[in-house]
Formats: sequence, structure tokens, C-alpha cells
Amino acid sequence: MRMENGLLVNLPEIEDIVKQADVFAVGFRLFPERLLIDTRFTEGDPEGPCGMPMVAIVDPVPTLQERFFWLGQHRPALGMPEDFMFFFWPHSMAYLEESGLWAAVKQRIVPLGFTGAAATCDAAFDDLVRRERAANVQAITGERYQTLWSAEPA
Repeated sequence: MRMENGLLVNLPEIEDIVKQADVFAVGFRLFPERLLIDTRFTEGDPEGPCGMPMVAIVDPVPTLQERFFWLGQHRPALGMPEDFMFFFWPHSMAYLEESGLWAAVKQRIVPLGFTGAAATCDAAFDDLVRRERAANVQAITGERYQTLWSAEPA
């Protein structure tokens, strides 16, 4: 199995989370924002805030209770999720795609039949790729990072 940075992830276990959890969040190594997937929806109001599944990039929160509060504010008609899971993705967005995990995320959302579901998933993935690239550029240029060795002689 290809390992980019030596961290082993249990892909079958993560795929189970993607396939079974009502709501799940993914944390990343290079930026603080989370990918939040809420597969729940209400019947009959596809234009309402709870009328379709949610795929969103959200700010991190310090506790699970605060995430539930956030969900209650943004998706009030759905109540508390039965299954909420979080996992950390220590690899690149490219490996998220290559591993088939991103396809599993899309497979969880798109077959529900909502207009624009595939485009929403694609836009979220593109956003994650942009955030990863920006974090890499910041690391190279030293923005928001402290270097151990200066490029200029002392």
C-alpha cells in the first residue's frame, strides 16, 4: 500500500464510516477547515436548508457538542444525527482521490438523486485541493510558518 508520509490509515474502516454514518467530518493535516458531510434530508422541500444532503467545508469547533449545536443552527429540521463520526486524513487530496475514498463519498451523496449533487461534491473537492495548495505555498514561502534554516547566510 502506498504511504505518502508513513502514516497508515485503515481505508476499509474509513470507507465504512463514509458508507454508514449519517454525518461525518474529515480533518486534514495542512489546514484547519473540515469537510462536513450530512447525508440526511427532509422530504418535500428540496430548496430548503434541510431538503437535501449537505457537503460543506466548515470551520473547526473545539467539541462535539459545539458541532451538534452548529448542525442544529444550520439544519434545524433534522434533529440530532444518529451516527456522527470524525476521522483525520493525514494524506494529500490526490491520495484521497486515488485511494477511491472520494469516489465513496460521491457514491454516498449522488445516488440520492438531488439536482447538482455531483457538482456540489466536485466543488467541495476542488475547494479542498485549493486549500491544500495554498497551505503548501505558504509553507514554501514561509508565510504563517517559521523556518529552521534561513535561505540567507547568517
